[in-house]
Amino acid sequence: IESGSWVSIIGTSLAPDTRLWQASDFVGLGTGLPMSLDGVSVTIDGKSAAVYYISPTQLNVQAPTDSAIGTVSVVVKNGSTTASGTATLQTYAPAFFPLYAPGNPAGSPVYAAAVHLDGVIVVPPAFYGAGVTTRSATPGETIEIYGTGFGPTNPAVPAGQLVSGAPPLTNPSQLQITIGGVPATVSYAGMVAVGEYQFNVVIPALPNGNQPIVANIGGVTSQTGILIPIQN
Repeated sequence: IESGSWVSIIGTSLAPDTRLWQASDFVGLGTGLPMSLDGVSVTIDGKSAAVYYISPTQLNVQAPTDSAIGTVSVVVKNGSTTASGTATLQTYAPAFFPLYAPGNPAGSPVYAAAVHLDGVIVVPPAFYGAGVTTRSATPGETIEIYGTGFGPTNPAVPAGQLVSGAPPLTNPSQLQITIGGVPATVSYAGMVAVGEYQFNVVIPALPNGNQPIVANIGGVTSQTGILIPIQN
């Protein structure tokens, strides 16, 4: 995991209920994020993590700002009970947010979370049924792709806070994105929301079909099996 990235914690009896954070959880926090929901809190390397989603079997939290590298402690508190484990902190832990096929969660195909510049989702037509407009990417067009764990920005954005503006990556020259094995031009790379990075990417010349997308930054590669659908 990476400082400021979104992290999922999987287990049992992690929370008393299932919900996302909501407006009432932000009351009195100013620009801060909630550090607990319904008695559930998490620390990573002894530092509080913002809590976005809770359920008995999964928590989604933002890793706190931390300069540590290597193995760190992870502690979940659910009321008066705790569970402990470890994780590995890295400077970079890039991952694209995935879009799964309806009715087939975690099954293939898995597309990168991306939109065209007009806001239409970049998945094949009818992927979400006839009621949702979607379309594949076209070579030469620019699309916006989203992920987490891509490292520091300038200016820095501390974890646990709302994001103001769209600060770019500190070292964008370290980032390479390939689609179908072909390097893609990246015109913007930065953070646009809490723990969320946006990449404006020009689709290279590629044949029709699902093409794998991979990012590499600081020598660390994003997850495999993520696709961009292409239609000439």
